[in-house]
Amino acid sequence: MRAAPTKAGEHSAALPFKASWLQSWAGAALLVLFTTLPVLILRTPPMIDVLGHTGRYALQTGLQDDPWLQQFFHFRWQVIGNLGADLIVEALYPLLGLTATVKLALALVPILAGSAILLLSRMIHGRVTAFAVLALPLIYALPFTWGFLNFSLAMALALLAFALWLRVGPGTVRALLFVSIGLAVWLCHTFGWAFLGILCTGETLARHWRAQRSLQSVVVNTIRDEWPLLAPLLPMLLWRSSATGSGIDGWFDIAQKVSWLLSTQRLNFHQFDILCALSLVLAAVAGFVLPQVSVDRRLGWGAAIALAAFLLLPGQVFGSVFADMRLAPYVLIVALLSLRENVSHTARRVLMGMALAYLVLRLVITGTVYREREAELERHLAALSAIPEHARLATLVELPCHKEWALPWFSHIGSMALVRRHAFVNDQWANSVMNPLTVSYAVAGPFATDDRQLFYPQRCGMTPTLPQAIAALPLKAFSHVWVIGPDPAAIPHRDGLRMTWQQRDAAVFTTQR
Repeated sequence: MRAAPTKAGEHSAALPFKASWLQSWAGAALLVLFTTLPVLILRTPPMIDVLGHTGRYALQTGLQDDPWLQQFFHFRWQVIGNLGADLIVEALYPLLGLTATVKLALALVPILAGSAILLLSRMIHGRVTAFAVLALPLIYALPFTWGFLNFSLAMALALLAFALWLRVGPGTVRALLFVSIGLAVWLCHTFGWAFLGILCTGETLARHWRAQRSLQSVVVNTIRDEWPLLAPLLPMLLWRSSATGSGIDGWFDIAQKVSWLLSTQRLNFHQFDILCALSLVLAAVAGFVLPQVSVDRRLGWGAAIALAAFLLLPGQVFGSVFADMRLAPYVLIVALLSLRENVSHTARRVLMGMALAYLVLRLVITGTVYREREAELERHLAALSAIPEHARLATLVELPCHKEWALPWFSHIGSMALVRRHAFVNDQWANSVMNPLTVSYAVAGPFATDDRQLFYPQRCGMTPTLPQAIAALPLKAFSHVWVIGPDPAAIPHRDGLRMTWQQRDAAVFTTQR
């Protein structure tokens, strides 16, 4: 690994872009604002899990005033490492209302992550590099589009916290600060705390190796420097000791991990999205190989540790699915941030122009796809006109086949009936591992909570299919059934269901008891 000088600002004197708009703080702020546009243009964010989270926030903020919903849902605050947006909603809902608060929490991800990426590049390399600009589109990688909101917030906070870790430097002040900072990041999401630990470990290892210490001394001093980050272990152990359903599964699936790396830019265009992701992977690999590019050892070590963690992580950890997928884009972000192009003034301008062009391209594509999915979401939400207040609603949503590139955008569309109709819906996560919400509706059986609202087209050769889901649905538990995906004419008939609303790919039924 070619070492880059590690003192912040060391190269500012020779900076060819010193007068460029991008290298000023105002220019960086404009770039962050531009990066946030795909979220700012939305009215109803269509990210997959955000729809379900919004339903939970509606219960969090309104359950105490709705005795009818209290029959089915119970919300109890507890100290768990998955409360980032929940706490934002709790603080700002009285001022902004639910929709605006959720949108703000979502916008904070690109604002915080974009600011952290540019800040770290300036601190480490003395300027915003082309590689740092290439890292910006990864804010909208698959974990964000999937709607892992607390996770994405925590990862953005971890990047910002790492910038502070570098700024303060070793000593008592940093130790005291990072006891509380580590706890705050962990409270947002456990994964963000682990990511912060990876970044800080990389910096600490690089610093002690540079001092030419022995291996034993490096290990001892690394542990000594990072003990403040261990503070969340106590609440985490208390949380995990009382949690259930904490499965760990999906070890060492290398083919799947390669797929996750190539899916970081996954949206709607299979080959093009893969090509974009591959270009970022190749840019990172080239940076570690080409002599014209130097590597900051602190972030280089961090990227190596993050890559090792990605390869070792199972697919599911403590109730969080896609654990390894979540880390994939951040391996690339750290790797790209570690790189600095040492080329001529002209070549650097060309590289920066290419990086900005790529950023603009991906932001335009991302914003366009998000707006298209938002319009499709609003079209489907016209079904709420056929769903009355306090309905007991079962949603059945068609998924794409596993081998298809399309995303399951409307897996949690049912939660919008909870938000707008105060209905019971069957798509909430009721798991003490994941959030403070529990569901109590025995009559609905397994159809009371998340994942039984999903089915596959018969072409997939997977189960459950729509006929199986319709046949198994306990009609006595529900007053309405909302089927999303298939042509209404293809929905199997079942006695006790009467269609009351339809459009080309959805239908609402009432149950006759």
